[in-house]
Amino acid sequence: MAESTDFRNGVASQASAHGEAGVAEHVWSRVKLVVSRTIFWSYERGSWQYDIICAVILAFIFLTPRAWFRDRPTLQLTDLRHIQGVVEIGHGKNWHSYQIDSRLAESVSPGKPEEGVRQILERRLKKPVNLQSVEPIRDKNNVILGYTVVVAQ
Repeated sequence: MAESTDFRNGVASQASAHGEAGVAEHVWSRVKLVVSRTIFWSYERGSWQYDIICAVILAFIFLTPRAWFRDRPTLQLTDLRHIQGVVEIGHGKNWHSYQIDSRLAESVSPGKPEEGVRQILERRLKKPVNLQSVEPIRDKNNVILGYTVVVAQ
């Protein structure tokens, strides 16, 4: 016989050279079980394992630096559209201020944004307008997104 056996408490056991391998296999099977339960979220609600997974997720959400994602929204006047790409952003006693989508102004009068803005506002207000200022709104890449227009009354 190549392997010896011990006799303890009336039970024969192998004094194995595989003892450490058996422990390693047992530990590895436990690790695989924990990982699979975590990935497939099979812990019962209210258990400490479930609470730890939730805490890890919340920590990831709130502690991860924004720079890791590089997903910054850009200014879009299309988000501000109200009626035909024109949004009134303020008014006073003798003036009104509007934001107008550049694509709309370009479609009305290509190459002449001030003229396109004038035509759009005259159609919307149904009267002639006196433009005080037309300022382009640019994004970080210097692309014109729209115009801020002040109209005198």
